[in-house]
Amino acid sequence: MVEQDELNGLPLEGRARYAVLGALQRARAVRPDWVDAASALEGASDDPGWPAALARVFEELGDDAALRAWEWGWMPREASSALKKSLSAEAARAGAVMMRGQLARYTEAQLSDRWIEHREELDAAAPFAGVAKAAAGLGRWDRIVLWAAVLEALDLLGGLPKLPRVEPLPGTPLIAHHLGVAESSRVYVKIRALLAKAESTDSDAEAEAFTAKAQQLIARHSINEALLSEAGQAKREPEALRVVIERPYELPKAELVAQIADANHCRSVYWPEGGFTTLIGDRGDLRSVELLYHSLLVQATAAMSRAGSVSAKRGGKSQTRSFRQSFLASFAMRIGERLRASADDTAREVAEETGTDLVPVMRQRDERVDARTRELFPRLKSGRSTRITNYEGHVAGLAAADAARLSAQEPIARR
Repeated sequence: MVEQDELNGLPLEGRARYAVLGALQRARAVRPDWVDAASALEGASDDPGWPAALARVFEELGDDAALRAWEWGWMPREASSALKKSLSAEAARAGAVMMRGQLARYTEAQLSDRWIEHREELDAAAPFAGVAKAAAGLGRWDRIVLWAAVLEALDLLGGLPKLPRVEPLPGTPLIAHHLGVAESSRVYVKIRALLAKAESTDSDAEAEAFTAKAQQLIARHSINEALLSEAGQAKREPEALRVVIERPYELPKAELVAQIADANHCRSVYWPEGGFTTLIGDRGDLRSVELLYHSLLVQATAAMSRAGSVSAKRGGKSQTRSFRQSFLASFAMRIGERLRASADDTAREVAEETGTDLVPVMRQRDERVDARTRELFPRLKSGRSTRITNYEGHVAGLAAADAARLSAQEPIARR
């Protein structure tokens, strides 16, 4: 309970801040019941303006917590994922409300394209921009529920670890919106349309054809961008973005991202505790990897459901989880082989068409990406691949990846 004598003599909002900070400090020593803590805060004063004062304090602390997260390298998408994985649904929503409120303070000119994209996601996920708006008009019990959720979210946001920063902070002047240009280009419109068709069809042959064409366009676009950069017409340094890896089967999903990245001149660094992979590469390549990952994951999930709808049994114990884990791991491995083969085929075609030796051009791009990766992750170590424990899932995953092959060539010979 908040001691009344500790609050006497302070202005109303000062007392509210003192009370909230005290509740958060006690939570770091002993894990509280957040509803009890919120109820104590609500009842700490009989002043009619007390609920509004609490709302203002929570809003200020939410702004501070969100800004600290941005300064420590987090962006809304991965912060929201951390909230959802660790906290109640109410607390995750309260965290989104606080983050949305903080980003509402900036104009679009003060945000990079990725910040704008993340803010739009928060707008869809959070019903209000800031705690004060969320608390307006609520009755006593509903306020207590909100305070409890906000306390829980603040506790997590305040303890997020420091990450390498992958995007300029909101409010940074002279931000160039490169991604918006790429997104509006005809090549990305075509890539998106092809991948959407691959995801929506029930025909493996049609999905194969659509995805193959998309990968060919991606490879050609990457080569063209590299040639322009080498000629000095569009010099760009490697950048980074994060892809959230959703539960379940995170490790094989992260392996799928890694395989796609490797085939498209990007590097990937998976952090299991954070639940995301950091991609490093040219900005256009990063977007291509992200698009391919989400599309291939949809295709893999559909194929996995078809292949494993009936759980395998061994010794009376269900093998469904091991089947799916092995399926996705084998799918990722096989897709990586096919993507690299398709990219190599496209590179040979472009070299023949243009009479250009692409090897030194792409090598220089890869070297810049490797240097940027070492800069962001100086103590990086290679991780282990997913262990395959279910042979049926392994075979089904390989077959599904073969069905989603990405070029018109013959299937790659298995080693």
